[in-house]
Amino acid sequence: MTNDYAVASRDELWSGGAPVESRLSHGRALRRGDEITADDARDDELVARCEARFAELRAVIESLGPLRQRGVVEVVREDGVINETSTLTIAYGAVSIVTMPEHAHEDAAMLRALMSVPASVSVNAHEHPIVWRRGSAAVLFHEAAGHAAEHAHAPIEWPSWLRVTDGDVDLLAGKPPSALRRASFRDVPLPRMQKLVVAHVDAPFVLPETRIEVHLVAGGSYEPLTEEVTLRIAVADLIEGDVVRRARPFELRASRREIAVSVAGASGEAERYPGVICSREGQELVVGSYAPVVILLPPGEGAAERRMRGAADSEAYSPSPSPGLRPPSPGGRGI
Repeated sequence: MTNDYAVASRDELWSGGAPVESRLSHGRALRRGDEITADDARDDELVARCEARFAELRAVIESLGPLRQRGVVEVVREDGVINETSTLTIAYGAVSIVTMPEHAHEDAAMLRALMSVPASVSVNAHEHPIVWRRGSAAVLFHEAAGHAAEHAHAPIEWPSWLRVTDGDVDLLAGKPPSALRRASFRDVPLPRMQKLVVAHVDAPFVLPETRIEVHLVAGGSYEPLTEEVTLRIAVADLIEGDVVRRARPFELRASRREIAVSVAGASGEAERYPGVICSREGQELVVGSYAPVVILLPPGEGAAERRMRGAADSEAYSPSPSPGLRPPSPGGRGI
């Protein structure tokens, strides 16, 4: 097997309406059989395309004003085929999202609106049904189905009306993503998700009167040894009848089997979710994410007992971070 991969990328950090840091990187990786030879060779055509594309992204950054932002443009030639991508991370307070230039203004306005409401109540994710809005259920299934499939874990039973795919791959059936992706020319390509889409066919949907409604997820992970999913919720509301209160950030932990039996309904078409940067084996990649509104009932009592055991174990032994979703943060791929 042979593979010729070359890349040029521009990574620029902005704060207060001005650039603080800007880096251009480039390189090439040539695979022959089981051997990969890589260096920082410059491809002038890719660099020129990258700089031209970044000029367009820079105009979007400037138009958004003094928000903390990080723009990344990558131009890749793989086996003669060139692909260009532009992503923009936007931070408001302690919360950030990852978007594309064409959605930047819409997503920045959404982020400002959500962050304008102060948190006033603490919630327990295992005491109330959770309604995942604004496409946020894509993050739930990214961890519970997508990473399980990447690790070749045996499929489990999910609701018959539920569909979770990556391209033409059925993730609920345990099939791994078909795309081989890498974060840079220095990395080994791995089967990774590209565009996760959650859908349903005639799913039930009964909105609980008391519920948590999730809007933005700060991050998540999937532990391959225990098959446990952890999600850190950044923005959510506690709704009790006609009373709506903004919840403080909280965490949901459950096994993927507990999640599968707790998925209770879905409604509407899949919405785009801004913000999925997936990390596995140190390689951080943006994954397109789409999901309808999804209802998750509280996991059973067994989940609480398992969480208590997990807390005790974590005090005695702290393994390295498991593959999963990481929010944009200082010093990382995002802000």
